[in-house]
Amino acid sequence: MNISELSKLSGLNAPTIRYYEQIKLLPEPKRLGNGYRKYSENDLQQLLLIKQAQQVGFTLEEIKALVPANMTNWDHDMIISALEEKVKDINKMQKTLTQNKKNILQLIDSIKNKPEDITCGENARRLMEIYLTEPEKI
Repeated sequence: MNISELSKLSGLNAPTIRYYEQIKLLPEPKRLGNGYRKYSENDLQQLLLIKQAQQVGFTLEEIKALVPANMTNWDHDMIISALEEKVKDINKMQKTLTQNKKNILQLIDSIKNKPEDITCGENARRLMEIYLTEPEKI
């Protein structure tokens, strides 16, 4: 298949595919007599794997370290370890996001339920004083 067919099947544009070749994330394709690139089903599978790995949070460098150019040469233990580490990262990120959401909801509540005898500006200063001197509250 040519690059436009590969692009359509993989959902990646041609410049991205050429970039992946350039950084050796995708093996260099065979060339036809006219110089056009000729891609295989393995190339398509490799691109779909790269795309999926990015969607779950792997960087191109991480993918490059994990995914061999020839998909038959996988390092089982290294892949399992990297996937388990990514799950730990996701769990940590979820905890951080949960705490951030809690903090924002607290702040919204503090703004909505300001003391009636002060202005919005005074409340903002009051909250800044509280939250800037006591970061664990936010």
